[in-house]
Amino acid sequence: MTYCLSLLCQEGIVFISDSRTNAGVDHVNVRPKMRVYTVEGDRLICLMTSGNLSLTQSVVALIEEDLMLAKNEPTRPNLMNQPTLYETTRYVGAKVRQVDRLDRAALAADGFGFNINLLIGGQIAGQPPEIHYVYPQGNSLKANRESPFLQIGESKYGKPLLDRGFTFETRLSEAVKFGILSMEATMKSNIAVGPPLDVLAYRADSLCIEKRYRIEHDDPYLREIQQAWGNGLVKLVEAMPSLPFPGTPQPGAFEIT
Repeated sequence: MTYCLSLLCQEGIVFISDSRTNAGVDHVNVRPKMRVYTVEGDRLICLMTSGNLSLTQSVVALIEEDLMLAKNEPTRPNLMNQPTLYETTRYVGAKVRQVDRLDRAALAADGFGFNINLLIGGQIAGQPPEIHYVYPQGNSLKANRESPFLQIGESKYGKPLLDRGFTFETRLSEAVKFGILSMEATMKSNIAVGPPLDVLAYRADSLCIEKRYRIEHDDPYLREIQQAWGNGLVKLVEAMPSLPFPGTPQPGAFEIT
């Protein structure tokens, strides 16, 4: 299982992914699901993947093959020479469809679905930062001010917190906290999602990697966040007004016996 999310805000984009892959409770591995490509001063592209590991590796292999060949063939279409992020997303979608044509029939014959989803985001010089969701069919969905975050993988546990608190106006530093708390909620409820966590906080118009961090399972910051969040929730519940059940004396009411 996987959980990856991207959060678009006025100051930039936050990308967070877990690194756990599994084929059953007794077969757990660690593999990075975030890849960052950059030409400093021109563009930064972050790619995160979920789904069947062999399929995601095949798509990434095709993308990186084009990048390698483009060193000798500058006009060859590749991830880093598309005119817009939408066209970059379409390029990745075409690679998904290419793998689909190669592998779907064989997967179906053995009872497996074509399970692959991707998040692509970043910025090209002179254009605004964007994040896109690429579906198994190769088509895409773009985030906007009203729906400023995208998720792939095990998304249900970490979504309510984002729905309640994260907006496009959220500061980049606070967006990082929202993302980590969303990931923490998912790890708490699903052991198939776990550290190390890869975090990239991209500042709009920087066009380079400035803030990237890997959070290991014993990272002091992760432990602090987990403890503070758990304690804070308990205190918040204790401070909530009690449900006024019928017949129950309310605070300040006189009870006659």
